[in-house]
Amino acid sequence: MRAVVAFIAGALGLVLAGEGVAATQPNNMLSTYDARYEVRRGGSDYGEAMRRLEQTAEGSYQLANETEISFLFLSDVRRYESTFDFTAEQVEPLNFSFKRSGTGRNKGIRVRFDADAQQVVDVEAEAPLPVTWHADLMDEASLLEQLRYDLAHSDETEFSYQIIDDKGANDQQRFRRMASETLKLPYGEVEAVKVERVRESKKRETIYWFAPELNYVLVKMQQRKEGDEVATLLLEQLN
Repeated sequence: MRAVVAFIAGALGLVLAGEGVAATQPNNMLSTYDARYEVRRGGSDYGEAMRRLEQTAEGSYQLANETEISFLFLSDVRRYESTFDFTAEQVEPLNFSFKRSGTGRNKGIRVRFDADAQQVVDVEAEAPLPVTWHADLMDEASLLEQLRYDLAHSDETEFSYQIIDDKGANDQQRFRRMASETLKLPYGEVEAVKVERVRESKKRETIYWFAPELNYVLVKMQQRKEGDEVATLLLEQLN
């Protein structure tokens, strides 16, 4: 049985205007998309993932990332949502929520970004979180939209972002652009740029592949722990 996935939860990418054709976007805009992925582990089906980016009539962006994995009697369902503006080539988050359910303890968080007060506010408690505000602070879900845009619009090889994670805490995530590779995916064969998540510890490894011909949509992601595969995400379709 297939599920909706995601150890990926803050990680899927953007999309093109027409299938198989890269669409050029103005520097003050992001492409909207509906991307579907399958997740495998050890060559077997492990789940599915969906990530969708829409633009409101007011010009803001709404991002939804729904994930679910199912393995034997274990299940994990996660949903990340983010509303943000995109101004001067920079994501400016407005609202962020995360909800996890399934085997084990359920958890979640809803926050509001108050740029004027330079605070991240817990919506349920209506109180600011004890976090440090940064000029380019983002949430964990919208982070990948900024990374995808930066890969497409710069020649930089190193990227660093300050975020609020799904626990409501500060985190810094760093990435390194690597070489291009040809991938054979459920979607088809594509050329993709390999990007690694830079971590202090070598126990966990996360690698991303973004396809320039598809407006730098995320087409593959693999996570490994102590050398063993945790899960591999593969692009299945774009609408």
